[in-house]
Amino acid sequence: MGYHTSNAAYAYDMRAAAPAPRPAAPAPAPEARPRFDVYTGAGREADQVVSPVFTHVVKVFCVLAALVFVIGLARVGLASLTAAELNANATTSNELSTARDQTGDLEVMRSVYGADSRIRDLAEDTLSMVEPKDTITLDLSDTAAASADAATGAADGATAAAQ
Repeated sequence: MGYHTSNAAYAYDMRAAAPAPRPAAPAPAPEARPRFDVYTGAGREADQVVSPVFTHVVKVFCVLAALVFVIGLARVGLASLTAAELNANATTSNELSTARDQTGDLEVMRSVYGADSRIRDLAEDTLSMVEPKDTITLDLSDTAAASADAATGAADGATAAAQ
């Protein structure tokens, strides 16, 4: 194996082979500048890929879609408000019918508990009370008071005359 002809020789010597001499290249000739001519054209309209009619149709579609969305939101809002109002009305109606039923029950209880016969029976049975044999009736109306004053005045006059 030849030490001098292998890649190991380069590794041990740490030198690369001398490059082959190159022939001198001729200096490049300056290139002629390309011609640059300006032509007047359509400007921005020339670069448009999408037609203006198509963009107008897309804009109208977007506006209509937004309008349908807003109308849908309004309908949902009105429907939810209507449902809430109907629920409140039904609750009020139920409370009113419950109050009417309770009023009827209270009227019956008042008539039962306020009956004279029931009070009399409770007084006799529970409290061992008896009915009085003699009763006094007091009349506090204006006509009764005037006649009582006249009777009292006549009685006082008779008492004074007797003395």
